[in-house]
Amino acid sequence: MNSSTTKLIDQVKISIGLPVFNGEKFIRKCIDSLLAQTFTNFELIISDNASTDTTSIICEEYAKKDKRIRYIRQEKNMGVKWNFNFVLKEAQYDYFVWAGADDFVLPNFLKKNVEILVSNNNLVGSVSKIERYGMDESDSDSINLTFGNFVKNLRLRFSKREVHSISGTYQKKVRTYLKKSTCQIIYGIFRTEKLRKSIISDTFLGVDWAEVLSVLKYGNFHVIDEVLMYEFEGGRSARGIIHVSLNYNPNSLSVIFPWYPFTSWCIKNLGMKIFLKNLDYFIKLNFEGTVSQVIDTTRLLTHKLFRK
Repeated sequence: MNSSTTKLIDQVKISIGLPVFNGEKFIRKCIDSLLAQTFTNFELIISDNASTDTTSIICEEYAKKDKRIRYIRQEKNMGVKWNFNFVLKEAQYDYFVWAGADDFVLPNFLKKNVEILVSNNNLVGSVSKIERYGMDESDSDSINLTFGNFVKNLRLRFSKREVHSISGTYQKKVRTYLKKSTCQIIYGIFRTEKLRKSIISDTFLGVDWAEVLSVLKYGNFHVIDEVLMYEFEGGRSARGIIHVSLNYNPNSLSVIFPWYPFTSWCIKNLGMKIFLKNLDYFIKLNFEGTVSQVIDTTRLLTHKLFRK
């Protein structure tokens, strides 16, 4: 890295958005990992979505200790999507990254990713390799754990995905993202202005996928070949597709066919040509959604039966 790039990095500031609701089990580890970053020129915006546990006490404690932290408590729960959009709206600096309240990063996460972005103007975002971690299996419901592992193995049979660098024409980027990558790259560092232009106000299953597809119009995406982030495996998606569909999709039809809203968005926003070139992906996605619905229904019925 040359001296001019080093000088530019010294002038960079990053906004970190941390939306949270009832995160008392994880949030200390998350905040500690952010405060331990070797890149220190950042603001940390915590938006507490009216938590009912001790999250507010923990966040206020950290805010008193570090002036980089701006803690905001919402008067009522505004929903997950709203809270994610809110912290982005509050961002003051040219680079932005979302932090999951139950995830954590290693000390060089910010530094290494921002160095990549500053050195490459054609990039819209950058992230590291990501590994998943989970709670002790003894703390989990055995029925939910069994079905959860089954669904995870099923998805791996459909396609084993991880974060991938994405470049080329927009058509090529869409194909690479849909076929190879995961929406985990939404937790990378982005150019704030470009990310804001890509935000979707609607709520539906896969809206984070759609937002990545939107932001890729503005540039390429880089993945550092090193694990610098750990994502909790028991997040919202682990609760089953029925639960997620009921909370994210807009109507009963899209609960029965969970990936229909995302598919419809892609038809409208990618254009028919790009959509048809990825038709195999959408057929597989919607088939997987139907199978997951059947599995999830079986899990819920089994859960009720064994709890009687």
